[in-house]
Amino acid sequence: MRPTIRRLLPTLLLALPMPGIAAPFCVQTQALPPQCVYYDAGSCEKRAVQLNGTCSINSNEVRLTPSIGHYCLITGGMASLCIYTDENSCRKEAARQQGACIIAPARPESPAADPFRVTRPSNAGAF
Repeated sequence: MRPTIRRLLPTLLLALPMPGIAAPFCVQTQALPPQCVYYDAGSCEKRAVQLNGTCSINSNEVRLTPSIGHYCLITGGMASLCIYTDENSCRKEAARQQGACIIAPARPESPAADPFRVTRPSNAGAF
């Protein structure tokens, strides 16, 4: 091999797309399908705001455990905290921690209250 090609070969190999390694974060809008090209939660969130879209996770790469909240904070270290009940508080904390706020994965909801249940003074609280 020529010396020039030998020096450029490692650079060319690094520039090729790597199959099997997908980015964990996606930006999606109403007009565009999810673009899963973000490896950093903060950059995904910033781009989503620029495009008036949302940052989400690539479900093929990341698994979140549902919790009590409807929104999850994902940090750059892939730590997740699904405890936020409203989007505004989640987004504030995501901006503070340079992370992303995403909609929590679906979870089984508790059954609705029975409107025909008899309420007794012992379980109804103080009158």
